[in-house]
Amino acid sequence: MKGRRSHPFADRWNHNTHYLPLLASHIPPRVDSVLDVGCGDGTLRRAVGSVGRRVVGVDLDASVLPVDSSGVGYVVASAEDLPFADRTFGVVTMTMVLHHLEAERALAEAARVLVPGSVLLVLGYGRYGGWRDAPYEVRDVVTHRLVSRRMRLWDPPTAKAAPSGTWSEARATARDALPGCSYRRLAMWRYLVEWTKRC
Repeated sequence: MKGRRSHPFADRWNHNTHYLPLLASHIPPRVDSVLDVGCGDGTLRRAVGSVGRRVVGVDLDASVLPVDSSGVGYVVASAEDLPFADRTFGVVTMTMVLHHLEAERALAEAARVLVPGSVLLVLGYGRYGGWRDAPYEVRDVVTHRLVSRRMRLWDPPTAKAAPSGTWSEARATARDALPGCSYRRLAMWRYLVEWTKRC
């Protein structure tokens, strides 16, 4: 099927991998180092890895981390206490991580290890918060049904947790921790936060 072949994660598809190409498209080509916080089995490396670019994955669950490979390394560590010096990475990504953590602290750590002028990208989700979320919920259900039937659904062996905060609370947390960030609701129960570190 054309739709299935066109998505780079069609054979390992879920609501997270669906948006990994979008995350990758927000990484400037000149960036030579990427930190993937809460990397799980390292799936994002397929989207962001390139010749000459160093990718480091961090996860607290050592059992899911793959073996290091050329240009890609993995570290067992907490997102709330990253074992890296200030201003180390050109981009930091966080995919479905914040609802597992003390979000403010994890975002502060991600910001700390970023080089000034570089980008933090956060893909996450929230809990239904009432009638204001209803139109998004309808869109999410319809989009999921249309898109998922063309893909091979994949459930990675990583920890799962329901979000404790609503969509609006997730937005407020991001805006408080990352002044000037953009927040966008995406189809299929996800949001994208993008923030550029100024100094």
